[in-house]
Amino acid sequence: MDANEPGLFDLPGRERSATPELPLRGRNRETWARTTTAEVTIIDAGVLHEAVARIEDDAVTIRLRADPDLENIEPGAPDVGPASGAFDTLGWLIWPTDGMEGLLEAGAFRILSVDSEVVAESVDRGTVSWTVTVKLTNVDELRRLAAEAHPDEAGLIADSLAVAWRLAADPFAPLRSIPGTAWRPGQVDVEHLPTKAVGNR
Repeated sequence: MDANEPGLFDLPGRERSATPELPLRGRNRETWARTTTAEVTIIDAGVLHEAVARIEDDAVTIRLRADPDLENIEPGAPDVGPASGAFDTLGWLIWPTDGMEGLLEAGAFRILSVDSEVVAESVDRGTVSWTVTVKLTNVDELRRLAAEAHPDEAGLIADSLAVAWRLAADPFAPLRSIPGTAWRPGQVDVEHLPTKAVGNR
């Protein structure tokens, strides 16, 4: 056989293709994370601090057992609270799972962890991001809720967990209820986390 002739397993005109990627549809028991980013401008820092004060006033403190070593300490504000800076306050007010109540009640997934970060770029402007990591427990219910809210997107919802999650729960809901700010939507990334990356959660 001529060295320049194609071999039995080296057919001309056909490039070796990489393993085709399956659509990221999501399956029960898989772990997924959604990270949302937005640019925020502080319009009224005073309103932000008032919102924190209201939350502290409404908070319920539960004491399970009196500590004899703490008898002489007067009750007061909690040790952990918002810092004085407006962006520290903003970070304290962001709750990443806002807007996901319907999905949680329907048993679509359970929350494994939440995380948020605020990066101040000037006195009144910065970038905020938050991540919610979940374990899928009922993907069909997640898709049903998304399709119920956006029936015209049924095809995309069936093919992509990222689309289904976005349409079933507004990714920017955590910012919508925070007063004294203006914001611009940024990127929303949804990724499947392999078991090895998640560990034994």
